[in-house]
Amino acid sequence: MRLLVSALILAALAFGVELELDKTYSGPEKLTVSSLGVSMGLPYHWNAIAKKGEGVLLFQDTTKDTIVMYAKSMSVTEAINYLSVPHYLDKELKILPQERIAQLSSHIYRRAYSAGIDARRMANVFYVILGPQERAVVMRAHYDAVHESTMMAITLYIAQTLSFTPTKQLKSALHDLEMRLKGGHFAYSKREGEYEEKRELWLCSDKRFLLMEERTITGGMSRIKEQKLGKWSVENTHLLLQSDDGLDQLIGITFQDKALLFDGHRSYELANHHCK
Repeated sequence: MRLLVSALILAALAFGVELELDKTYSGPEKLTVSSLGVSMGLPYHWNAIAKKGEGVLLFQDTTKDTIVMYAKSMSVTEAINYLSVPHYLDKELKILPQERIAQLSSHIYRRAYSAGIDARRMANVFYVILGPQERAVVMRAHYDAVHESTMMAITLYIAQTLSFTPTKQLKSALHDLEMRLKGGHFAYSKREGEYEEKRELWLCSDKRFLLMEERTITGGMSRIKEQKLGKWSVENTHLLLQSDDGLDQLIGITFQDKALLFDGHRSYELANHHCK
């Protein structure tokens, strides 16, 4: 595997190109990715495309193996915590951490994940590559388990060739989203069947949240109020709420006319007197 990684690195160093949004690139290339704030190597037989607010997708024409990369703000402690909890694929499929976290260098961490139901067929590996000033790139690979050795070499190669561009050049939509949410107090309403639900959400800077929910049956005949506490984080273009009671929620976040939409519902930003 070391020989394969070395060969890939040498091949990529001879190339260089700026990655544009919504344009597909084929390896081998050395890419500058402004949306992530990094330069990285794209291996042989792999393609890359960047979508605004969605990070960078790497894929092959001949397999279903994929790699997704996106930017986050993360310290060493936060990176370890990130790799210590379950995550989601495609919003609905929950995957669980396996084995131990591997520290490959002073700034590269890796861990394998499994969905359980397809563990013998499909595999997952996550990387966190740390940069200066708590900048980080998260890399998630989802692949056919028979490609295990090749994919481990490919992902290691990408992690080792990745370098961070100067901070003033960083224009990460995901980083901006996390900064927009941090310390915020948001309110929005939505309807689910016969219930109309009003939500107030406080997202504290220490990554704790308070969620107040009030459900009213159509006609206002009955009301149900709930309060939840837990930890929050940004997962790709979603807000992940991990409640202290063990229940998780994944909320899609989009922008419209400078306002945030929570799962398509317009939110209103209020003064936060609960936390910073």
